[in-house]
Amino acid sequence: MRPILFTKMEGTGNDFVLVDNREGMLNEIIKSGDLSGFARRALDRNLGIGGDGLIIVGVEQNYPFGMRYFNHDGSESDLCLNGCRCLVSYAFRLGLLQDKGKFMTAAGPIGFFYKDGVVSIEVMPPVDIKMNLALTVNRKKMKVHFLKVGVPHCVVFVESYDDLNIEELGRIIREHKTFKPEGTNVSFVKQEGKSIFVRTYERGIEGETLSCGSGVLTSAYIAVKLMYIPSPVSCKTRGGELIVTIKDKLYLEGPTHFVFDGLYYV
Repeated sequence: MRPILFTKMEGTGNDFVLVDNREGMLNEIIKSGDLSGFARRALDRNLGIGGDGLIIVGVEQNYPFGMRYFNHDGSESDLCLNGCRCLVSYAFRLGLLQDKGKFMTAAGPIGFFYKDGVVSIEVMPPVDIKMNLALTVNRKKMKVHFLKVGVPHCVVFVESYDDLNIEELGRIIREHKTFKPEGTNVSFVKQEGKSIFVRTYERGIEGETLSCGSGVLTSAYIAVKLMYIPSPVSCKTRGGELIVTIKDKLYLEGPTHFVFDGLYYV
């Protein structure tokens, strides 16, 4: 068995395992380069470290580093915005960054601003926007909004969470034929005056998380465009509060926290 040094972090309840692989350590230890299998084992909350996602830091030409992201189920995703926020704090601790700059993800370069553990991520405007999309779910018509910020998101506005089974409804919408073959994350959004409360069912985790950065970002974008909520938008989640600012680009701001460092044996 060989040890892998890792750091556990969380951003508004979204928790991640981060591994510095700039020297290729994982390539030597993980047999056949099976990073998906490694992610499943490491992120298992009973048999591994536990977490929503695995972030691997690598060398990237023309940038201080690059990011690869794996979901809880081992699938690789182009982007995770809460993960990006945690990664900035992690990279700052490693001495790789100053208070602002850019790093590379599979979805393209991501800009950031950092100060005292609070990270603001800069994201390009959404693409593939489909407003007021009609879906038939459980033989009932419902109106949703679809857009992508590196990853696909479906936004559903609700009056209350009281009678809403997010696990069940989120899974049905995530697997709906309209969004095949890629599937989609699903955010259920409740307006609270000039702020919003967001709960998200995440693909790759296949369940609700305490917070989803891209879910918050897309929900705030729709709220500003359709419901005339002023920017910046206070976005509450079960894991804490995030701030979204809508300009020519989008900005997601919130706290990050180190939980612990450790060794994981494989």
